[in-house]
Amino acid sequence: MFHCFPSRPFLKFAVLFFGLLLPAMGQEPAATPKEQGAKPKLRFICVSSLADKQEVILASKDDKGNWLELGTVALRSSFITDWLPAKAGELHLALREENTLKSICQFKHPDAARRALVMLIADPQKKVYMANVVDPEKMELAKGSALIVNFSSRPAMVLLGANKLTVTSGQRQVAKPTLESNGMYRMMVAYLNADKKTVPCYDRYIPGNPDSRDMLFLFPDQTLGLKVFSLPMFGELE
Repeated sequence: MFHCFPSRPFLKFAVLFFGLLLPAMGQEPAATPKEQGAKPKLRFICVSSLADKQEVILASKDDKGNWLELGTVALRSSFITDWLPAKAGELHLALREENTLKSICQFKHPDAARRALVMLIADPQKKVYMANVVDPEKMELAKGSALIVNFSSRPAMVLLGANKLTVTSGQRQVAKPTLESNGMYRMMVAYLNADKKTVPCYDRYIPGNPDSRDMLFLFPDQTLGLKVFSLPMFGELE
């Protein structure tokens, strides 16, 4: 019986191959770019501010109630900040006062969210901010779509081109406008009066933008019924 022995070039290749393979078998797979960027971040959407330009401190508290400063952010009306490092759980916007911090806004970064959008509305009488937090990935807020938030007590009817929807009080919805051939669409906001008649509050013919995520906020208004505030958000969610 004859035995076939591998040639010397083959033996060299085999030694090299297993030499590379064995260390790799003991290593964990490299983190993907998405995993590497999984630390929580947030972005403030400042609808209105307490001052023309106000610098506040983003902070949290430890188990003993001591303040932990995470960074500073400048707020002004109709302004969207860059993405800021954050942490899951309870967070505050605070001002420095007598060698300590005074909270002027309290909110929670969702535990499971990689990113959070924090909508801020100033309360000049109480000198605080009201916060409304959204997980853009959970809401599927893609480019070319609009986030509609109804801060009023009455249901609103919103028309985004041919896309018609009802947004009840306190509700948040994401919808995508249907564009016409020229890239434009009609944005109309209305409500039903006591006689069940449609009362338009806002009616515009505007261009669609496939690169932006639009914010559409609805507020109560004594004259119009509903006041509409819109703000585009550009950039990525990463």
